[in-house]
Amino acid sequence: MSQTDKNVFAAEYARCGNLYEAAVLAGASRAAAALVGLRLICERSVRRRVEQYRLTNAEPPAIQGLRRIAFGRNNDAAALAFAETVTPAMIAKADLYGVQEIKCGKGMVEIKFFDRCKALDALREAEGEISHTDTAESFLNAVFGGREGEQYAEKDRG
Repeated sequence: MSQTDKNVFAAEYARCGNLYEAAVLAGASRAAAALVGLRLICERSVRRRVEQYRLTNAEPPAIQGLRRIAFGRNNDAAALAFAETVTPAMIAKADLYGVQEIKCGKGMVEIKFFDRCKALDALREAEGEISHTDTAESFLNAVFGGREGEQYAEKDRG
C-alpha cells in the first residue's frame, strides 16, 4: 500500500477500531482486507499514526458509534438477506455494525436495523451538550470580560 493509503488506514482505524473496515476504506479488496489490516497494524509507523490520530481527533467512542449507525452503509446486511446461501466467510466479511437483530427461519431472513433517526437525535443531543457548554462559557467570558483560559467566576470575585 502507498503512504497515502497507510495514512487513510491509520485514520480510519483510529476512528472505528476495526482492522477490516479500515483496510477496505484505505483501498484493500474485501477478500484481502483482514490480512492487509493485520499487516498494516503490525508496522510501528502505522501504530504511531493511529495514536496521533486518536490524540488529535479524540471523539468519545459513543459519538463514533452513533455516527456509524446514523451514516453507515447497510449494503452488506442486505446482500446477506438476498443471498441464496450464506457462508460463515460471508458473515465474517460483512459490515453488520448497523444491524440490531437477525432472525432466520423457514426459508426467510429478517434483519432489524438500528433506528437512524434515533441515532441522529442522540448524536445531535450529545454534540449539542458539548458545544453548548463551550458556547455558554464563551458567552459568560464575553459578558464578564474574561480572557481565554480565565474563568468568569474569578473575574466576578476580584
